Amino acid sequence: MTISVRVFDTILDDRKLKDTVSRNSADFWKPFCKSAGWPFSHERIHSYADLNFLMSRKIKEDVIIFSGHGNESGFFLSNGDCLDGICGDGLNEIHPKNHSKYIIFSSCLIGKASKTSDQLKDYFQAKRLFSYQHLMADRYCFLYESILLSSIEKALYKKDNFTESDFEAFKENTMFMKNMNESHVKKHPMLMF
Repeated sequence: MTISVRVFDTILDDRKLKDTVSRNSADFWKPFCKSAGWPFSHERIHSYADLNFLMSRKIKEDVIIFSGHGNESGFFLSNGDCLDGICGDGLNEIHPKNHSKYIIFSSCLIGKASKTSDQLKDYFQAKRLFSYQHLMADRYCFLYESILLSSIEKALYKKDNFTESDFEAFKENTMFMKNMNESHVKKHPMLMF
């Protein structure tokens, strides 16, 4: 079984510089997915309106990667909107055809607040949600996530789901990298919800 990947990129660059194009994680994921034989697509999301529009239509990909800034409060879109999993002011419910996806938040610290990660998982009705509990540099996010996606594909090829034991094996296999991003890290940076 082959997986497919959709990236939702939001702007990471300094808003004062009005730079809306130079940072694009799709520049990494497009060739990576092509080399892995995985279907790939990407979109820029800047606001709740963008997210509402995209999530109101069927997304065919199995995995959605949100790439941008985050903290314990949630994932920040370019205009300052914070995706925190609480369906409220300006945020619509997710179309049922988009439930049961694997969601990765490629951003810092969201996993540090398990309540926020649980709310995001519930909001998206995700099969699994992955988030980081540490500050993360992009290059290490790409490294962890590419190995994670390969682990998910391998698990799905053998069975119907990516389980807790599959995630534990992923963490064990990547634990040697825990101090590459930040020194004195005692726990694996990624969590699964």
